[in-house]
This record gives sequence, C-alpha cells and structure tokens, in this order.
Amino acid sequence: MKYILYLFLSGLFFSCSNAQKPKDDISLASFIKNETDNAFKKANVPGIFIGVINNDERIFYNSGYAIPDTKTPFDSATIFEIGSITKTFTAYILMHVLKEKGISDSSSIIKYLPAPVQKNKALEKISFLSLMNHTSGLPRLPENLDLNTNMMAPYDDYTAELLYKCLEKVVPTPNGQSSYSNLGMGLAGVLAERISGKNYATLLEEYIMRPFKIVTPLETTATNKSQGYFGSDKADFWHAAALAPAGGIKSSAQEILSYLQYMSSPADSSAAAIIGKLLEPTATLAPKVRVCRAWHTSEEKDKPVIYWHNGGTYGFSTFAAFVKGQKKAVIVVVNKFNENMVSDKLGITIMKELLK
Repeated sequence: MKYILYLFLSGLFFSCSNAQKPKDDISLASFIKNETDNAFKKANVPGIFIGVINNDERIFYNSGYAIPDTKTPFDSATIFEIGSITKTFTAYILMHVLKEKGISDSSSIIKYLPAPVQKNKALEKISFLSLMNHTSGLPRLPENLDLNTNMMAPYDDYTAELLYKCLEKVVPTPNGQSSYSNLGMGLAGVLAERISGKNYATLLEEYIMRPFKIVTPLETTATNKSQGYFGSDKADFWHAAALAPAGGIKSSAQEILSYLQYMSSPADSSAAAIIGKLLEPTATLAPKVRVCRAWHTSEEKDKPVIYWHNGGTYGFSTFAAFVKGQKKAVIVVVNKFNENMVSDKLGITIMKELLK
C-alpha cells in the first residue's frame, strides 16, 4: 500500500457522507445489497462478499461467484486470503509476547536479532513500535526478494535466512512519517518468534485462535476455498514463509467478523489492555487518518472512531473495519488482485451507514 492510497481512503471516508441516503423504508440488508450489486456491475471482478455486524445481527451478502467455473457463490464459511489484515494479528501477537517478557515496545530490536545482523548499527534506532506503525524507515520489500523466479508466489521461498541477510546490509531511512513496509511487519512476526521461542503458527494458535475462539490459519486444506484471480488468470493461495506475518492468514467472513467483534469488545482484562495499546494513535498519515499499532483510524467530529485495515494478495482484495466498544464491523472480500478501490470504498460506505 502506498501513501497515496491512504490519502484516497481519507477522502473516501469523509466524502461518503455526501452520498444519497437510502429511504427510511429500506433496511440495512437492502442497502448492503444495493451497494454491493452496484459495485459488482461497475467492476470487472469475479465476486464480492460482504459480512457485517450490526448490534446483535450478522448480515452476509454475495454478488458474483467465489468459484466462477462452477458458479459457486461465496457464503460465510468460504475461505479466502485476508492479505495485510494479517498485520493486525501480528501486532497483537507481538504486543502479547513483549508484555510476557517485560519488554517495552519502545525498545530497540537490535539485541533480539542474530549476531551477524547486530553488526549493522543502522538498525539500533528501530523499535518494536516503529515496525508496527511503519515508521522504521525500512523499505517496503526486502532488497533480496526475487520477484521474478516465482512470479505468482513471490513470498513463498523467502526464508528467515534471506531476511537476516537483507538486514545485515539494509540502511533504514526514517523520515518521521509512516511509510508502509511489508518487510517491517514480517520482521515484527519473526521477532515475536525469536523472543518467545515459538513459531508464528503456534503463536497465532495460542494467542488468537484459542482465546478468540476463531479459525484463522496460515495454511488450509479446506475444500471450500474461493478462487482468486490475477487479472484473468487464476491465482493460487500464497504460503509466504518468513513474511507470512505480513499477509499470510487465510480465513472466512464469519471468522473475521468474530475477530473484529473481539477487537471491539475484548473478553478479558488482559486482552483489553493489549488491544487498548494497539488502538492508540501513534503517527499521523493525513488529516483525520492516523496510524496505531498496525490498525489505522478514520476520525470525524462527533462520530465514533473507525479502526480499519485493508489487504491484498495476487488473488484477493480485502477490507476490514470496526468501532471500539460497539457492535459495528464489516469485512469485504473481492476475489481479484488490485481491486482495493472496490473493496475499500464499499467497506467505507457500509461503515458510514452503520454509524448513522
């Protein structure tokens, strides 16, 4: 995601309020249907799926197909790649590990890295926080990531060893602003592994799937997977290796809504404390748009703060948002690469409607 997209989203959040309001006799479900069907008609995408929490009600709506070849629609259990929404999971896991080990997230990361990497003194000023809010100055992608050998799955063969080799030479260029980095959030997950002594899949199971009572694995053998598309070509699910913490989770709309509900209303005081820290703004992207720890905010006077993140893989474009302490959340899935203009705008429009 580039900075220009943040500005685009900022504009969308606060221009959607000028859109035509639905008539009083049109239900929320009908509003979602109309908006989704209109978006589907305008966009050249295989399918769009929406999941919404509104108070005690969950609404799901499908337009198009999860699997066009068999004309199979999405449903609430259809599996898709959530992409960079994974980063919000990684930030929660890292905060949990740091809390258990008594480490401040303002601490430098350098002593928790392998000895050869510690020789790169340019890394001394990078803190755990700067990885989570993208102010580390690390590049968007590792310089030694080969995007050509496995073009449709460029992250699958990128190992921790390659990551460390990159870090031995990289020179961060922080400028006091948030600059999106898949490398940085991948490193955040690797550090959580090194400090805890557990792999990322185990941390995901221990800190999120079991306590949240949801299923959000890195790998899946489920048969109810949506087919993603890169242009007109079919795209396989990514495996991501060392950079999985930046975008490797697979899930369903039902499970992601449960995740968003937990983020909004934590079940215990320990989780509430960590989530409270996650949702503290730490940097400003644009007027009314700030960066927390992974999550972003959109803020409007006299309106609840919306916390959001979007995601993309070579097969999917996604958007998730919720309001703290309220039963309001949305997940949008488009099973095609580089269609965040569709998924983001649709998610934003629905969130605005939920908050009227």
